Amino acid sequence: MTGKLNRVVNPQDLEQLAKLLDGRGGTGDKLDEAFTRASALGVSDKLSAIRPLRPWISDTAPALRRKAAYARLEDGDPLAGLLLAGFTPEQLKNKDLPPDILLVANAAAADDGVDDGWLKRKQGESLDDWLVRIQGDAVTQLTGNEDLGKAVSTYVEGAANLSAFFTSSTTAILGGKSLISYFKSSKVLNAPGTFTARMINGHWDKLSRIPRAGSWLTRVPTSALAGSDEAAMLAGYMRKGAFYLPTATEANLLQVARRGGLANAAKAAGWMRGAGIVGSAGATAWGVANLATMDHGKAWKEDKAKYLSNWTGTAFNASLTAAMIAPNPVTVGLAVGTGVAYAGTLIWDNADKIADGAEKAADWVGDKAEEAGEAISDGAKKLGSALNPFD
Repeated sequence: MTGKLNRVVNPQDLEQLAKLLDGRGGTGDKLDEAFTRASALGVSDKLSAIRPLRPWISDTAPALRRKAAYARLEDGDPLAGLLLAGFTPEQLKNKDLPPDILLVANAAAADDGVDDGWLKRKQGESLDDWLVRIQGDAVTQLTGNEDLGKAVSTYVEGAANLSAFFTSSTTAILGGKSLISYFKSSKVLNAPGTFTARMINGHWDKLSRIPRAGSWLTRVPTSALAGSDEAAMLAGYMRKGAFYLPTATEANLLQVARRGGLANAAKAAGWMRGAGIVGSAGATAWGVANLATMDHGKAWKEDKAKYLSNWTGTAFNASLTAAMIAPNPVTVGLAVGTGVAYAGTLIWDNADKIADGAEKAADWVGDKAEEAGEAISDGAKKLGSALNPFD
């Protein structure tokens, strides 16, 4: 195996040593601080003997991490391939990574006959960008078709952007309407993403009578899907001089948990709202990890729109999580504001692709219209000929 160690080694020890060398507050930072102070005092020449330590640290720390990653690979660690690509254990900690990507990365790293240079993280490449690129590059390696690989990467990124745009824009629109109703007529706010849950709770009797669906819908507890109104009552509060008992989709889950424990909060949320909270919280964590692995200066210079979409996307998912847990004018307002910002930066980031796609669509429509026109014309001629007894 490439890079295989010929001695027993603890990968955590190697990674800790690397962190002590180039991590925050490590030897490298202390050397930089010493050089800066010496320069300010005009005694830089006094430190000339230790100046070679800086490039040594820059070379040694990554080498130690690479050896640790190969040791992990031998132990079957699923993260070994990403560590070899250039990410650190801290950047990958508690991240829900696609298992197929982990498998491809580990398989490529473990095969002596395969050049795994394409797995390496490019300078300034974030975790999110790496995952998109690597899926296309894997297809290129398997098929030898570079164009196909690029097409896969474009599709993966496009699908993710489309989903993100749909979520952020609908949250902004529907949340904005809810806020208007709240301030105009004091209508109670529902948690974002609970429209289907409200339909289930309000029209379960009708849904259960749907042919085929009714046979299993009647056996599924309403509260398990859409949330328990009974548990949600624990979040009751004074409203307009009276004690108001919120429904499952209106309840502040933090209040339910504070008064009745996490079990009741889970009951009040139900599966649908709970899954939404987990998803948006995961997206927030992913966004934070992506920002942490980014070279911010380089990212800003190369693509300002993409850089801003990373920030607004993380902010949107964080505010959406808060609004789904505790719907109120502040959290919903933040979700609406960040949703507008995220949708806007996604449009800005993908403006060229949108314009190119529109142009191609227009060309396609034009070609098809011309073909359709010719077909209609031919059909009319044939029809006329068929109806003409003298033809």
